[in-house]
Amino acid sequence: MKLSTREFGGEGFPVVILHGLFASSKNWLSAARFLSGFSRPFALDLRNHGDSPHSESHSLEDMIADLREWLQERQLNETVLLGHSMGGLVAMGFALSSPQSVRGLIVVDILPRAYRIDFSREFEALSLDLSPYESRGEIDEAMAEIVPELQVRQFLQMNVERREGGFYWKLNVPALRSAEFLRGPDFSVFQNRYEGPALLVAGGESPFARADDLPLFNRYFPNGRIEVLKDCGHWLHYICSQEFQSLVREFIEAL
Repeated sequence: MKLSTREFGGEGFPVVILHGLFASSKNWLSAARFLSGFSRPFALDLRNHGDSPHSESHSLEDMIADLREWLQERQLNETVLLGHSMGGLVAMGFALSSPQSVRGLIVVDILPRAYRIDFSREFEALSLDLSPYESRGEIDEAMAEIVPELQVRQFLQMNVERREGGFYWKLNVPALRSAEFLRGPDFSVFQNRYEGPALLVAGGESPFARADDLPLFNRYFPNGRIEVLKDCGHWLHYICSQEFQSLVREFIEAL
């Protein structure tokens, strides 16, 4: 699958940014511009997200294969993978299956285990028919009845686009809703460990990286370093951007 890509210039190691569920490369513009000061960042739209093609299938194996195809086409070597949430699962899976292709690994607020997260509200909001609405304000008002939290609504609304005839969702909502991936990827299928440099940045207030689970990271990534930003939640690259960017820069410049 030909993934949509944003390039930001710069020099140094190529850094491939992989976003989370319901997000896109658009959510990583500020971080990518920061990275361009000391590396060569690329922000990808994973399948069924952003401007990348849609598919009925949405598995961890699918996304790893898409990333492999993308890297091979560009003939990139010494690549640093930076993945958040779903993108972090993809980055970890790729590093475990093709360790020789990864110079460094940065995982943001996710661990190599199955998750059973209830996204029913998000999917209900994303299933709204947007065609009758004439403004983004009307869309927000309708969504607020399902998702009261403004920050979550604003995040989901980054997937709203307008064309002749009205607004529409860019996400492939039916494929994501039915994805086996959301019922938990099985990391036991990976027989290798990734022995290279790795960094896990976790949010201390996030349900995705609980303290009891953190040792799982070093089971698969024995040379991994774990940093917890204690006052941050799941979107720590946005909420705690300065601390996050400082850790990422330090890690990449030490490679």
